[in-house]
Amino acid sequence: MTALLFGGLSSFGQVVKSKKAYLNICSFNVYKFGAVDSKYKAISKSLKDEDYVRPDSTFGIPDRIKNCADVLSKGVFELIVLQEVKHGAVGDSVISDLCAQLNQKCKRKYKWFNSDKIGKGLGMSECMAFLYDSVKVKLNLQGWMKSSLVACADNRNRNYVKTCWKAGDFDFTLVSCHFAWNGKDPLRRQADYEKLNDMLHHPQKYSDDPDLIIVGDFNRFGGSFSKNKKEFGIQHVDYDSEKFRVPHVEHFDSTVISIKQVGKDASSVDNQKYSTTVSDKNTYVYDQFWITKDVFEEYDLIGHEWTKDFGVLVFDEPWGNAYMDGVEKLSNNDTKAQFSDHRPIWMRFKINTGNEDD
Repeated sequence: MTALLFGGLSSFGQVVKSKKAYLNICSFNVYKFGAVDSKYKAISKSLKDEDYVRPDSTFGIPDRIKNCADVLSKGVFELIVLQEVKHGAVGDSVISDLCAQLNQKCKRKYKWFNSDKIGKGLGMSECMAFLYDSVKVKLNLQGWMKSSLVACADNRNRNYVKTCWKAGDFDFTLVSCHFAWNGKDPLRRQADYEKLNDMLHHPQKYSDDPDLIIVGDFNRFGGSFSKNKKEFGIQHVDYDSEKFRVPHVEHFDSTVISIKQVGKDASSVDNQKYSTTVSDKNTYVYDQFWITKDVFEEYDLIGHEWTKDFGVLVFDEPWGNAYMDGVEKLSNNDTKAQFSDHRPIWMRFKINTGNEDD
């Protein structure tokens, strides 16, 4: 029997321990990462003012970094992708701190890098971060670059970040996204979903590798557009189960574009455990993995099981599989500041199918 990480909580989801035959990938939107804690604010200030003297209290590891490391260490992930990271030296500092904490907690050899600037959101310039177990997964450079940017048709939106990897005999391209939330201008999120649709139907346009995985925060049914339009962007995906799949959404919406939330009763545990947002008032699944046809070989679409092959780390509820003591007592704003307003999601892929990509 496969050993599980979270004893006594099997009914609410766990991540199986890492094995040589599998690769566990995690995606986590971390609220304004690098723009909240006093340490990184002090670093930012010191970069702007050479006479500024940082307080001694800003040289340690902030509690929030320790909190996020604690949550992520509840799973065994060889590749972690973070969205909503502050771009520049401050973002480098926060990811370096997180990597050090994870290596200490997980006894791994994570390496990390941040992407180029992808755009602006929530009052800060953003990038995306990648942490990977250098023993288990290898980064394939794109020319001389670790990552490259993919632009949306609407230049107001954030760029997406493309990276290339290999673990075992599984070569794949991973694209990380942070879609527009904007509720006043539906064209912005429509543009993001139109781009997603193109990537899913024509992966060869975006990668020489046929195995394409697209992850991130897609703000599915987010925002509040006018009632008569009922337009949320997701409707612009021409869903085709023969070409691509999105297990975290298909789990509750077989059409992918119809059902807004996991369930009608947002307060029920059964619904809340599938939500990727931290709130007792909704059960939205904003964060997702989309996989193209060539990845079906590495992922068991027929026999896949929640908590075994894919899932969500619920850190904010006492019954959660990654519960952090006392989080349920925090306000939503305090939860964002001390952790995030999103939960990490993950998927497990086979890396010993015996087939190399052409």
